[in-house]
Amino acid sequence: MNILAEYTLDYVRRNKKSSVAILIAILIATTLLSALCGFLHTMYTDEIRLTIHKEGNWHAELFDDTPGDKLKYVTGHPNVEQVMIKGPWEVAQIEDPRRPYLVMRGLTSSYWSDMPERQHILEGRIPHHPGELALSKQYFEHHPDLKVGDTIRLPVGSRVLNGETLESRSIYKKGERFVPTAERSYTVVGKLDITTNSTTPAYLAYGYLDEASMTPEDKLTIYMRFNNPGTAYEDIVEIARSVGYKPDEYGDYMVRTNSSLLAKYFVFPSGQGGQFQIWQFSWPLMFAAMALLVTGLFVVIISNAFAISANARLRQLGILQSIGASPKQIRRSVILESLILSVISIPLGLFFGWLLDFGLFAYISSQEKLREVQDIRFTFGLPAVLPSVLLALLTVWLSASIPARKISKMSPIDAIRQGGEIRVKKLRKPWLSGKLFGIEGELAKNALRARKKSYRTAVISLTLSFCLLSGFLHMFSILEVANTLFREDSLHESEENIALRILDGNVMDPQMEEQIRSVPGVKSALFVSHVPAAMWVKEDRQSEALAGIGGFSRIADSGQYSLYEENGSYRLQTNLVALDDQSFAEYSRRIGADARLFYDKDVPRTIVVNQVRDDLRSNRRETVHIPFLKLRAGERLNLEEKVYSEDKGSYTFTTEVAYLTDEMPPLGDRYDNNFELVQIMPSSVYLGIVGQMAEERAIRARYVSIPVVAESADRIERVTAELKNVVDRWYGSGDYEIWNIIEIKESGDKGRQMMKFIIVCVSGFLALIGISNVFSTVSGNLRQRQKEFAVLRSVGISPRGIGRMLLLEALLFGLIPILLSIPVTVLIIWSFLKINMVYLGEFLPHMPVLELVLFAALIIISVVLAYILGGRRLKQGTIVDVLKDETV
Repeated sequence: MNILAEYTLDYVRRNKKSSVAILIAILIATTLLSALCGFLHTMYTDEIRLTIHKEGNWHAELFDDTPGDKLKYVTGHPNVEQVMIKGPWEVAQIEDPRRPYLVMRGLTSSYWSDMPERQHILEGRIPHHPGELALSKQYFEHHPDLKVGDTIRLPVGSRVLNGETLESRSIYKKGERFVPTAERSYTVVGKLDITTNSTTPAYLAYGYLDEASMTPEDKLTIYMRFNNPGTAYEDIVEIARSVGYKPDEYGDYMVRTNSSLLAKYFVFPSGQGGQFQIWQFSWPLMFAAMALLVTGLFVVIISNAFAISANARLRQLGILQSIGASPKQIRRSVILESLILSVISIPLGLFFGWLLDFGLFAYISSQEKLREVQDIRFTFGLPAVLPSVLLALLTVWLSASIPARKISKMSPIDAIRQGGEIRVKKLRKPWLSGKLFGIEGELAKNALRARKKSYRTAVISLTLSFCLLSGFLHMFSILEVANTLFREDSLHESEENIALRILDGNVMDPQMEEQIRSVPGVKSALFVSHVPAAMWVKEDRQSEALAGIGGFSRIADSGQYSLYEENGSYRLQTNLVALDDQSFAEYSRRIGADARLFYDKDVPRTIVVNQVRDDLRSNRRETVHIPFLKLRAGERLNLEEKVYSEDKGSYTFTTEVAYLTDEMPPLGDRYDNNFELVQIMPSSVYLGIVGQMAEERAIRARYVSIPVVAESADRIERVTAELKNVVDRWYGSGDYEIWNIIEIKESGDKGRQMMKFIIVCVSGFLALIGISNVFSTVSGNLRQRQKEFAVLRSVGISPRGIGRMLLLEALLFGLIPILLSIPVTVLIIWSFLKINMVYLGEFLPHMPVLELVLFAALIIISVVLAYILGGRRLKQGTIVDVLKDETV
């Protein structure tokens, strides 16, 4: 084995040309693989960074107020790395007719550094010391004389009603008074992009909390980050128990997890693994296909280079076999050659891959309006380097193993014999090309057949690059079609392309309803409020269809829905949905009900949508609805406002089922997924019911959602602006929210455009490799064929005929990769259509035909250009001189 190792090293040293060719192939493969791994790692870390930017770098939260003396149970847990704490709320009185109070709480330094509030600073800085405040922008709007850097002195105390202390942020109570306990000075160091609606009689401010100043009685909100996030869901429950939290009726604790961040670490609640569907893995499947195509391409390229090198020393390997070298040793010699060359090319490829990614992300970050948040931060650490090296070594090993295995199976005599001569296979007569294009077409086809091995690398490279671009363009188109079909943009274009929410908690003035409907360009607008209530039923009330999929017991046991079982009875949630009078009349007319029957406030009558989504048979393509309860018109339902055992309020009431239907108002799928009964009623009757509920619940029940449909897509933005002007005349900045489908689509389009740009870059890089191979291969082959063309000229074929032959050969050569890519592209399209549940007829109008035609034309033009440049020498010189020249 030592002799073979020395022989292999000597061969690599002596045959520099073949070694350099292999080295360059490995270098290019490693460069692209490392660039791909670096890109994926950067996008992965960027997703994590974006999640942290928006939601904070925390894993779990004790959602309820935790006494300060219980903090030790959190910090003492072995898996807790860091705690971020919000201190107790404080109230200060201010002179302001809109809001009489300023509510504030201190945040620890770890909270300010790791949580999203620091991103809300519009002006100034975050507080670093006690006595410093960052105030809501609303305060500055209503107090224009105040500037960042000013000092304010305020009385601090508590809100009191009838001798009881009210919560700092509770709604304003008639007769309450402020009891001061101290007077403090605060330095305003920042302006916060935070607002509160007018139901909260206070402006919001955040300060600095010194952990040493906390007392055992302080009520804290505690966030934590774990050393090992993999056990976050179990650890937070353990911590909640140790602090003294009690489970609710479902067995859950008042804790919260940062599930979106934990999902990025592939950490999910126990039992959730089987809830994913294959279409949710569309993006990972795209990148897996990309890695597979790239690896396959370079296995072919490098394998071809190794085959040439191994064939060149076939006689020598045969002689070594004849004197005792085993097939295993022969294989090791070829593989050793690949490893020797990898020692140089893989580190260089890692560097060039890093350089390629660095330039790519620098360019992406330089583009304006790519996204509204921070630029992508390029990361290329061990998680990118390690898979790059492993993939590169795997590619090299596979590439070397193919020719090594083939050669090791040859007998010594065959190896020595084939090393001295080249065997030429007999060509089949190509009848079609001859019939279509004459003798030139037949010669062109014969030339390609005779030299198909020398053209193989260039053809495969062009084929895979075309497959990559074609496949990914089709994947993007399918995902966009699926996004449109299955309403992934959160707004439903036909029912709500502009969303407006009013959050002040008061009864809306009818004049405002009229002003919104009167905005030019508004096609329709509904005014919707809702409040959940509970009702208790026995198992015999479930419909036969519901019993067929497991009934109440399966739904309650799944833990995914609000249905709750206790002593043989089931508590289910019913949503009381209120429509304004005009919308209710239109809805009643559409389903065949008489709207006049529903205005009795003594016994509220409702339209009951007695159907639910079958969670076992429904999918994103088709929603299967089944009857929910056994109900009849005229039946009365006993309801209570207390939906969960910990809820406040004891109001009970009765509604009458006046009409049963399976058709919802045009509200999207807001009430379609949770095994809940929906009752529709006029807003005036609804307001009478919620007026009897607990005050805070009643305020939330008076929030109004207004799904607006513009007359046409090009008017959405103008209608949105006009609606905002109307709402501004009625409400303050914290009392409403408005957005439209264009804003959501633009946000998603930016990300998709970035991904498309990157895919085109990668495909272009592979095409460049293929095209460069075409130029080098074509020029080399044409140079070797000078005598062949001289003979053709000698038998009467004119220079024009030779030019026609070369053109036909170039066209055939250019078409081969395109034709070969068709089956692969069809397979990709079929797979992604199947995965995303999109029909072919829905996809065909969105096929990226123009991009593919342009790319196919680029390939053909490049091949033709290579033949034109390489064919110039063939027409030079006399026939006799070319035939006499022994150098060609």
